[in-house]
Amino acid sequence: MFEDNLSIRETKKVQKNRNAVLVTIFLLFIVTLPQILLGVIVIPGVLQGVRPGPEEIARHMSADAYILSVLYGTILASILFYLFARKYLNRNNASLGLKSNDKLKNYIKGAIIGLIMMTGVFLQLKIYDQAQISLNYKNVSPAIFFVFLIGWMLQGFSEELMCRSILMNYFAAYNGVKSAIISNSLIFAIMHIGNPGFGLLAFINLFLMGVIFSLLFYISDDIFMPAAAHTFWNFSQANIYGISVSGLSQTSTNLIKTKLVGNSYLTGGVFGVEASFLTLWIEVIVVIIFINAAKKKSKEEASKFALENN
Repeated sequence: MFEDNLSIRETKKVQKNRNAVLVTIFLLFIVTLPQILLGVIVIPGVLQGVRPGPEEIARHMSADAYILSVLYGTILASILFYLFARKYLNRNNASLGLKSNDKLKNYIKGAIIGLIMMTGVFLQLKIYDQAQISLNYKNVSPAIFFVFLIGWMLQGFSEELMCRSILMNYFAAYNGVKSAIISNSLIFAIMHIGNPGFGLLAFINLFLMGVIFSLLFYISDDIFMPAAAHTFWNFSQANIYGISVSGLSQTSTNLIKTKLVGNSYLTGGVFGVEASFLTLWIEVIVVIIFINAAKKKSKEEASKFALENN
């Protein structure tokens, strides 16, 4: 059993008792809202019943324009998430993991974790000859590259604000930390169910990635650490190594071009390496490492709680 950390204890103090199903459904609606609005803008006839899904929208835009639209659309989602948490759930910044004094240090740690994990997957593609790889940095505009980085930072923060800051601590306040980690990670995986190429292995890998981000949030008690890990997992995947992220169109703004050509169980096929066994075993190792770190954190929290109540 994991002891409550500071943000979970704060959540228990301030959070209003709301229906968990309704909370989850409304948050999932907010996730889809920017894409719905994008579909209305770019797809002729969408108001007459054309479904504005990722594949349909992508047919009306270049890959880079589509991905950047999705990334920067998360600004709206983040604002709505925050207002929902503050006004409807009565949550404060401490309960959302936004009060750490070590935000920059934790962000750097998270970025390193995300980058190392994706680099491990990429190196396996090369070692096992599962991809055709070529350098592309000469064709990359530094300005557009930076615009993508900021976009992934916004997207990573937005999804972590929803899944970890709001949902994980919401569930933890009522059902304990372990249940909260499992619940929010399942929701995180389900969020990607409409993406091209989504399947069972993608679901498992995304669930495990949700567990990793959840453990990082629990250990650091700072949403900026999992947000950075999430950001640099995606950014390095898309814009450094040139691999499509979660079935999205592949950007042309990448330092390395990677064409997946091997066995789909190793490359992930259309969905990309997030549906690959090469990703699965790395995630399992990282989960084991972070569970041990979380147990250490739990002991520290138990000792701190005992001192506060003596």
